[in-house]
Amino acid sequence: MAMKKRKNTVKNSKRRTVKKAKKTKKTAVKKEKKIIIDTNKLLRLEEARKYVIDVAGEKGLEVFEFLIAKGEMEENLLAKKLKFEKANAIRKFLYRLYNKNLVSYRKIRKNNKAWYTYFWSANPEKLVFIIREMYEEEIKQTKKSMELNKAEDFYVCDICNRRYDINEALQNDFRCKNDGGVLTHIESGKVLEDKQSRIDFLNKKLNELKQLVK
Repeated sequence: MAMKKRKNTVKNSKRRTVKKAKKTKKTAVKKEKKIIIDTNKLLRLEEARKYVIDVAGEKGLEVFEFLIAKGEMEENLLAKKLKFEKANAIRKFLYRLYNKNLVSYRKIRKNNKAWYTYFWSANPEKLVFIIREMYEEEIKQTKKSMELNKAEDFYVCDICNRRYDINEALQNDFRCKNDGGVLTHIESGKVLEDKQSRIDFLNKKLNELKQLVK
């Protein structure tokens, strides 16, 4: 009798553990929040478009924009919609985007066939993350540069705008090494002012970027 009671207690304990685990899992799922991007505004950002073009070219940008507009699409149909001759022709653009996580895919095997069918979708949230990192890195480097510039004045070529410190300017008789242009003196205060303006501009762009995420 005691043994039966002990077995029932163990079973009930296991049931409670399983139920608790399921409940915890459900709670965790509920907490996940899908990121929604204002893709229209995102694709109007010059930096965003330039980045995608640098990664996958003009055609790659076209593919990326189409997937954003239409959602997940089977590879052959995607090629047909964008007037590629066949799926192979569009894959090189998809793979370039995929290497930067700008698109993703899932594959399924239909009717027990030997090959897979690929479905592609765009990841605009990844592009937001990349552009944000670009802004933040430039702000970081500009601030470092400001610290170095605080104690120095500069000389700038009036042709190519290359900068020289006082020692370099003296060594080159106040002429530019690149094109022989005259070096004009610029006070460090002006340099710092320009760099601070750039930081303010980038912070404004960061705020605009944040507003694209809902």
